[in-house]
Amino acid sequence: MLLLTRCRYPARNAALRGAIIAIVVSGCSFGFPGGQALASPVSCGDTITTDTTLGSDLVNCPNNAIVIGADNITLDLNGHKIDGDGTETAQCPPDEPCDVGIVNIDHHGVRIEDGTVREFALGALVVGARENRLTRLAVSNNLFSGLVIVESSGTEIDRTTVSGNGLTTDQAGVDVFDSHDLEIERNAVVGNGDIGLFLVGAENLSIERNSISGNPEAGILLDSGSGNELNRNRVSDNGDGLVVSGDGNVVTRNDVSDSVSPQGNGNGISLEGGTGNLIERNIVVHASQADIRIASFEQEGGPPTVGNTVSRNLVRDSDVDGVLVESTAVDTLLERNVAIGADDDGIDVENATTTLTRNLALQNGDLGIEAVPGVIDGGGNKAKANGDAAQCTNISCK
Repeated sequence: MLLLTRCRYPARNAALRGAIIAIVVSGCSFGFPGGQALASPVSCGDTITTDTTLGSDLVNCPNNAIVIGADNITLDLNGHKIDGDGTETAQCPPDEPCDVGIVNIDHHGVRIEDGTVREFALGALVVGARENRLTRLAVSNNLFSGLVIVESSGTEIDRTTVSGNGLTTDQAGVDVFDSHDLEIERNAVVGNGDIGLFLVGAENLSIERNSISGNPEAGILLDSGSGNELNRNRVSDNGDGLVVSGDGNVVTRNDVSDSVSPQGNGNGISLEGGTGNLIERNIVVHASQADIRIASFEQEGGPPTVGNTVSRNLVRDSDVDGVLVESTAVDTLLERNVAIGADDDGIDVENATTTLTRNLALQNGDLGIEAVPGVIDGGGNKAKANGDAAQCTNISCK
């Protein structure tokens, strides 16, 4: 199928994650032979060029269901279902996307709303478009990903449920590639094949107030993104909760819980490369690895991790460390964090360029703060009732 290539990249950490996908956009101009410009009624495979409201379900479509053929139109599913036949289209032409519920290539100002899209290869595909909106949809049980946004700007995805996609192909619920200024807000992304939201090369996205759960690899994976804000999301029962790399991203006021995976990942929030990122005012509870981890994977081709801030977070009940700064992370500032009830250390710092200021560690299984020699003591750190009577190493704790 054109546009979708399943790729395997070397894992940045063998215990962190396995296969991830990439979308490859060719330079072709797409045509859709055989489609008709219709308003209503609509049949499987039609191209629409005016505002369209469905009057009935489209059932067992053997290939694409609806193709967007004009700018500034609305496709109102009107509560109806767009349904594929559950099998990939055989002999897909090399210059066409195939077996997609809704296809939009290069058309701007399009609104798609109010219905169900299921049992295609991809639920919906938007490529090279500006100012699209996908709202009040249920996108489920597609062979690969539910929603795919590529090289687009100004797209809004809201009040949409994306569930059960990519279960046999290890694919994500929502894929966003090389796009900017998107709003992904108030959606439920549940129980997809590997990742809930997979975002690569994304800039200036607002990812806010989503509920993301039951995705075995990660709830949100932001790879090489810059200037994005992840705010007030509820992220639970995923492999990793939030995984971020890139520059100038803000991860704030998220509620992350039960990041647990038998495959060895299981960090609540994991910053894995970049500079100028802020992780602030999150509540992170019960990760099977660290509640918050700061690390770099340069040896696996990732960017350095330099000059990031972890501030005012509450972390509780990690199976390992509450906050972990690995030796590969440089010039990290930890300030005003509270770490409670970790099985190992409340805060574990492995790089001496880290600054610790006014952090509090209580009732952790080993040390409140374990820091390597030479770490920068910004003052005001406190530790109490931790398992090791020393409470802290290489830093002053009152």
